[in-house]
Amino acid sequence: MLTHRTNIFIVCTFMLVFAFLIYNYNWPKYLLAFPIVFFIVIEIIGASRLSANFHFQSICKGDTTRKVVSITFDDGPHGEATEKVLAVLREYNTKGTFFCVGKKISNQAALLEKIDEAGHIIANHSYAHSNLFDLQTTNKLTEELEQTNEIIKETIGKTPLFFRPPYGVATPALGRAIQKTNMLSVGWSIRSFDTSIKNPEKIVRKIKPQIIPGSIILLHDRVEGCDVVVKLLLDYLKENNFTVVSLDNLINKPAYA
Repeated sequence: MLTHRTNIFIVCTFMLVFAFLIYNYNWPKYLLAFPIVFFIVIEIIGASRLSANFHFQSICKGDTTRKVVSITFDDGPHGEATEKVLAVLREYNTKGTFFCVGKKISNQAALLEKIDEAGHIIANHSYAHSNLFDLQTTNKLTEELEQTNEIIKETIGKTPLFFRPPYGVATPALGRAIQKTNMLSVGWSIRSFDTSIKNPEKIVRKIKPQIIPGSIILLHDRVEGCDVVVKLLLDYLKENNFTVVSLDNLINKPAYA
């Protein structure tokens, strides 16, 4: 499997080979650009795909052959939209995992308590979820993870171990921050694109063909209509003999410290 370290090794090896050929056999100097371009392209691809485990390990699917899946929600808690999702989950007696943004929790502590009291898992999705999240230093990223964990612990008395990188982008600095906070990066195997697709039925049609044993499904409880998507999805899963289980049971890892 190609990782950040192996990418560096490959590029350095090619640079040395090309430098030798240029110096001893007068090969054109522009050849040195090819390893550099290769390095940049692979770094971008690796950083943008959590499942590639390029910079650090992420769990993106349950290791099972049983017809079980988990449903996860990002970017909340988000007021009425989250309340509607909770109502559907309660109706179907289903447990989900909510990757919460620390900054939002500050104003919605009661809603976070409600999520926890209903038996759902609460996980860390950074403090601010800023557009520049991936450009921060290891220390700053560590502060974000710790700050969110502290807010969650103050609210529900539990310290999360699951973390999902905003935008699903991986960097060396974030890998170090995850390691320093003893957290576990959790990605997804099915991305719903519910932030761009507005029709709930279309979203579910996109999800259906991708469902296999161990799938981790990504939704956003901040999106209006997420409750409709969840209802349609749960109906489909039931009809096809799939069971929704909590994320900790799916990946066999503890959700809290």
